[in-house]
Amino acid sequence: MKRILISISAICLIPLNANTQTIAGYSFESYPSTKNPVTQKAKINYNSNPDAKYYKTRINSSYKTSKVDFASYYITTIWGCGTGCINGVMVDVRDGKIYDLPLGEDTSSTGCYSSDTADDGTSYTAFSRLFVKGTCSETEIENTSNYKQEQKFFINVWNESKKKFELVKIVEKTDIKKKSY
Repeated sequence: MKRILISISAICLIPLNANTQTIAGYSFESYPSTKNPVTQKAKINYNSNPDAKYYKTRINSSYKTSKVDFASYYITTIWGCGTGCINGVMVDVRDGKIYDLPLGEDTSSTGCYSSDTADDGTSYTAFSRLFVKGTCSETEIENTSNYKQEQKFFINVWNESKKKFELVKIVEKTDIKKKSY
């Protein structure tokens, strides 16, 4: 019986660990959202976001097959918009309204290819209002065996009452690294 209770306790802690991740000094658990009491998804309201109609197939597909994955009430859909660029929206499962994610050309990235770099994609969780977009680029330093790695983390928080993202900070980090290739 004790083993069963210990196993159940360990399983219950797994989702909590996913929410404790810290990126550029910001923790998902510091920006909690309420638990989602919604059991049925609303019909998508394409009138709430005029540009969303251009991505209707992608949004419909994601919305039908996905569970809430951001801030307790939203299902995100992300697609490519060119080299190093991603864009996307989130749909509120309560009323079907569509909101833009803080992505696009301003947060595009050429990417980093060395194995010890941070992820240059998006980071968010189902029960946090924190949305982080990381970018990374690398440039060779002429006549050396080094390269410069520049990372930016766009720290955004979803304001549920205003229904918009607020950019909290852009965290920049630059390192000089030795080529390993």
